[in-house]
Amino acid sequence: MSAAPLAIVAGSGPLPYEAAEAIKDRRPVIVFAIDGEADEAPPGIETHRLGYGQIGRMIKLMKAHDCHDLLFLGAIRSRPDYSRILGDFETLKLVPRIVAAAVGGDDSVVRNVLALFESEGYHVVSVADAVPELLAPAGRLGRHAPRADHEADIALGERFLDASAPFDVGQAVIVAGGRIIAVEGAEGTDAMIERCVGLREVRRFRAKRGAGVLVKRAKRGQDMRADVPVVGAGTLNRVLEAGFGGIAVEAGRTILAERRKLIEDADRAGAFVVAV
Repeated sequence: MSAAPLAIVAGSGPLPYEAAEAIKDRRPVIVFAIDGEADEAPPGIETHRLGYGQIGRMIKLMKAHDCHDLLFLGAIRSRPDYSRILGDFETLKLVPRIVAAAVGGDDSVVRNVLALFESEGYHVVSVADAVPELLAPAGRLGRHAPRADHEADIALGERFLDASAPFDVGQAVIVAGGRIIAVEGAEGTDAMIERCVGLREVRRFRAKRGAGVLVKRAKRGQDMRADVPVVGAGTLNRVLEAGFGGIAVEAGRTILAERRKLIEDADRAGAFVVAV
């Protein structure tokens, strides 16, 4: 392999390592796992665990490997505690810009963080550029297709997410029986789905089990180099536990984590996963 290494900055979940496995046969990969966020690395992938106060160490390692390309993957469950970023000397020089980057809604933070690394001379790449096989292809995934009532709920969810995009809220919505049941906020998709379990128990909506859908898609104008929508087997299982019929995502702009397991679980449960 003659290509220069790609650095993956890993948040939580298996996705960063899934991407590293897919990429490593065509170019070298180095994973920088965020301490307190990233999962344990599987064997065979060069991984360095770094705290928020060790950006200088990360830059030093990237220079040593002649690495200029960065891919951000995995969830960040909480914004950093600024008392934890007072680390090495290079990080100290960046502290004012780090603090400024973390101001605003999710989209603003993403743009600011990407700009910070680019100003240091790094090229932030997208999933589509680095590992396009993780993105959802158009059409039905698995054996089961949405019914007509599901299709109507998907269309409503898409219209809602398009309309709400300028307000920088979440990337997902639950729709059942032509009604918006829940909208993703700062709590994230999983917590939104779990909230629906409680809503069903107190009969705040009356859709039968198997009706309704999770619709998840990128915001219009979203920078696709970070914070790309992700669904996986865990997402599907939460959707099923909440009593809904399946998941609809946006083709080419949503990552399918653990794709094989996701489809197998959907087929086994009689649920649908569709990319539109």
